[in-house]
Amino acid sequence: MGVGSASKNRSIVGTAVDTIAGGIPDDIRADYLACYDGDRFAESMRYARRYPEELPVLAGLLPQITVINGRHDRVVPLANAEFLDERQPTSRLVIIDAGHFVWEEARAKYASAVLDSITGNWP
Repeated sequence: MGVGSASKNRSIVGTAVDTIAGGIPDDIRADYLACYDGDRFAESMRYARRYPEELPVLAGLLPQITVINGRHDRVVPLANAEFLDERQPTSRLVIIDAGHFVWEEARAKYASAVLDSITGNWP
């Protein structure tokens, strides 16, 4: 079973989810925990740690993107979003005053940024 035990992984994910400003309902918390069962937690950490190596490849592949990042994200640093934005002449960087769970902590602003990206309605 990947890095650490299932209970340790759930503890780490639970601690992270508990940082969501305003909290979340128990069923949503349980869903977050279930998403990292088995080797999923270790795999997600390997994926995130490779960002610095993979971002240059992504930058060359994505002609136009909207990057949405929480200003206080301690899992995926704002520097990663800024890296992509600086290399894409038609990109749009949206920084929301939130942490890693920006879609939970600032639902309306996140949804607005996603919808604006889809419709091309950029301020």
